[in-house]
Amino acid sequence: MSSAATLDLATAVEALSELSERALQDQCVEDFELVERRLNELDATVRELHQSLWASEIKAAIRHLESGQPLTPEDHEVIRTFLVSDAEHYLAQENNFADWVHELRRLLGEITSRLRTVDRNSAGELRGVLKDAVRLAPDIRNYLDDRRRLELFNAGLKEPDSSTCATLARLLRDQLVNPNL
Repeated sequence: MSSAATLDLATAVEALSELSERALQDQCVEDFELVERRLNELDATVRELHQSLWASEIKAAIRHLESGQPLTPEDHEVIRTFLVSDAEHYLAQENNFADWVHELRRLLGEITSRLRTVDRNSAGELRGVLKDAVRLAPDIRNYLDDRRRLELFNAGLKEPDSSTCATLARLLRDQLVNPNL
């Protein structure tokens, strides 16, 4: 990675950290909307950087996949790195999954117990509990989705048939920001 790219990323991360600290301190919705937008922009920048750093290896793997040549260990590494490394690293660092599952069970218990006595006054409380559960469920689903994605990838890459190779080549090609890299 070039020193200019490193400096650009460092500058973006520093600005994001300052913005996040201010948002956490002020607890202002608009500041958090900006933090979310900047996180998404940084993710897109890092994704493009990741792609450019692996471009020549990706192209070689695509050639092997499309020509029917056996995949080398390097091809396997490139395909894995490019298609599922985000999921692998997310699953490795995520440490709240068990807490999320426990919290969802607790919330479902709350919902069940509050259903017994729902009236005009308690319906808002029930909605508050439901709102918490609604916001929690996507975290659990995203975690499980990445875990399944990684399992399917591992199974498909063991002995890929021509259809799997064609799909992998298409995925690699489709995800290159600039196919001319």
